[in-house]
Amino acid sequence: MEQKAHSKLGELSATAICGNDITSSVLYVSALSIAYAGQYAWVTLLIVVVVLFLFRKIYSEVVGAIPLNGGAYNALLNTTSKFVASIAATLTILSYMATAVISANEAMHYLHHLIPSLPVILASIGLLAAFAILAIMGISESAKVAIGIFVFHLSSLFILTGFITYYLFQNGITQFFENQSFALPEGGSIWTAIFFGFAA
Repeated sequence: MEQKAHSKLGELSATAICGNDITSSVLYVSALSIAYAGQYAWVTLLIVVVVLFLFRKIYSEVVGAIPLNGGAYNALLNTTSKFVASIAATLTILSYMATAVISANEAMHYLHHLIPSLPVILASIGLLAAFAILAIMGISESAKVAIGIFVFHLSSLFILTGFITYYLFQNGITQFFENQSFALPEGGSIWTAIFFGFAA
């Protein structure tokens, strides 16, 4: 019986799929963090960076040892019981579902500012359905879409960085200090704001 050769993703496609995970997180988590931490959101995001930096060796060891789909499930299957691994897999799926819903909802909220008549909830459901169809169509089609999204994300971040740099050269950092003088956000305490921003 002849075995069918599986088509592999190219370097750009694989980078785009992984890169979207990081770049999209930056774009939607910033908004969630700002909602709770206000002008101290930059502190919460720095804490997140430090935490992820501390876990980098664990991530690389698990991915290097078991380079398969199912991440947490495969790692735990090799170190604990099948029952514990299946609970982790269930929680991971729920986490992915929650992330998908939050991402879609945030994207539609951004679009709602440009198109006020847009129904946010229905548009979020439509966006999730579109990506579900892409996933059903197959990995190569999804990879092509992922490349487009990745390029869009990086372009957005480069443009944003460019405008920030231009603004700093023109106006200095006085705006940063003015922002710190605003009323305290969530809970009336800097530490509470930072805690909630980090938790979000």
